[in-house]
Amino acid sequence: MAKPIEPTPTLRGKDAIRFIQNMIKEERNPDPKRIARLNRADKIRIEESSDLDLSA
Repeated sequence: MAKPIEPTPTLRGKDAIRFIQNMIKEERNPDPKRIARLNRADKIRIEESSDLDLSA
């Protein structure tokens, strides 16, 4: 039997500040490798969905 999923712990103090700083940094200057990976995933998803025969 699988273990139940535990909730994510709440960030406090220095961890919370570091998390927010990282989020702001990523928002201002997104990682090009991450953006490229997301674009490839979107392209694959679109190609796969267009291969489906929806006329059935």
